[in-house]
Amino acid sequence: MSAETATSFRSAPRKFIKRPDDKALKEEIEGLKNEIKKLDLANNELTAQINKTQVEDGAQKKRSKLQEELKSLIQQQSASKNERNAINDQIKNIDGQMKKRIAEIQAQTSKNNFKTVGEIDSRISYLDGLIDAGDLKLADERRFVKEMSALRKLRKDFGGIEKTQSLIDADKVKIADLKKKLSSFQNKELSARFDAIQKELDTINEANKSLYSKRSTLFDKRTEIKKQKDEKYNQIRKLRADFDEQFAKFKSTLAEEKKKRDEEYKQRQAEEKQAKRKEVAEQQLAEASVPAFTTEINSIHNLLSYFDPSYVKPAPKTAVATNGNLPTNNNIRTVEMPSDVVVIKKEQEAFFAGSKSKKSKQRKNKTKNFTVDPDVIVSLSDLSIPFPTKEEEVTSTVEVLKETLSALEDKQEEQTKTNIERAKARIAKLEAEEDAREAEEAAAVDEEEEVAEEEQVNGEA
Repeated sequence: MSAETATSFRSAPRKFIKRPDDKALKEEIEGLKNEIKKLDLANNELTAQINKTQVEDGAQKKRSKLQEELKSLIQQQSASKNERNAINDQIKNIDGQMKKRIAEIQAQTSKNNFKTVGEIDSRISYLDGLIDAGDLKLADERRFVKEMSALRKLRKDFGGIEKTQSLIDADKVKIADLKKKLSSFQNKELSARFDAIQKELDTINEANKSLYSKRSTLFDKRTEIKKQKDEKYNQIRKLRADFDEQFAKFKSTLAEEKKKRDEEYKQRQAEEKQAKRKEVAEQQLAEASVPAFTTEINSIHNLLSYFDPSYVKPAPKTAVATNGNLPTNNNIRTVEMPSDVVVIKKEQEAFFAGSKSKKSKQRKNKTKNFTVDPDVIVSLSDLSIPFPTKEEEVTSTVEVLKETLSALEDKQEEQTKTNIERAKARIAKLEAEEDAREAEEAAAVDEEEEVAEEEQVNGEA
């Protein structure tokens, strides 16, 4: 993680979320409950006073009996009224039907001068007598015959009128009967008894007027107390509802803040892991970018200098390019080996056998007793080159060293590129494994959070 990113996380202050004060809520609710208790005491006292303020037992019994009888009379009057209404409805319906029939008869009789069948029969008999006398002119006789035919036809039509008239007469009888029945429901005795009972009740009430007034006042006070209690309970409900709303908002804000912190923590962890991966990748690529066989080549140069004092070590070469961008640097990185690197751990003065060294002079003086430094033997052994056991074998050893050096230098660039590709492959594999592991961890965390959230919801429900 960069210093700037780390600073940004440290500089973000943690938001303080204040929890709603339930202590103040409890105190306020407790105060309202105490007020309700006081109202309950006042209500009990009023109830006791009401129970004491009673009408005398005899008067109360008489009053109750009269009220029951009055109630019964009211029910009887109500039933009687319903029956009267039903009879009036019947009279109204029959009267309407009768008026309709009368209108039909009037419509038929208005077209001629005859009102009844008897009038028609009288006219027919009169005309028939004139014709039978034989004194009429032929034209008059024909006219009278035609009139008689029309009257006979009209008489048939008047037969239906007579039937309708009989129905009208029957309706009149029904209406008369219903009106008689209606008059029987006009029970004056019920009304008289009702008035008498009402007067007795008024007398009892007047005698106990002050007592009833006092009871009424007590009842009103008790009703007012109930109203005040209801207001107190409503205040308690509102306080709890407001607190629940505030607490729900608090939990929601707290959850949002926790989610935000979790996301910041995950981001910080991801950036730290990314930075660590970049550092490891950079180190591995840096190590892979060091030219291959550097240790072996330096060892050979040191050995050649040891066995051949005239040998001149060549200038060091630059490292092979990585052919890719390093994780944190877009420039191609190269590595140069210091010119004074000594792989064989030995003091240089003793290791290098120059022509002016003291050991060189001693070696010349001891040709018969040829020896090789132990560190040289170890270096030759690491290179799988047999060490010389006598002076004559030195030349052969030098040739083998040069051949080995040439072979290593020929393969150095190719091997270095191979090392870099292997390092990149290892880095890619490690990154893929890390990504997969992080995905599994994230999925497990999400699943745990879902289970916890579900349990919380079920617990609250």
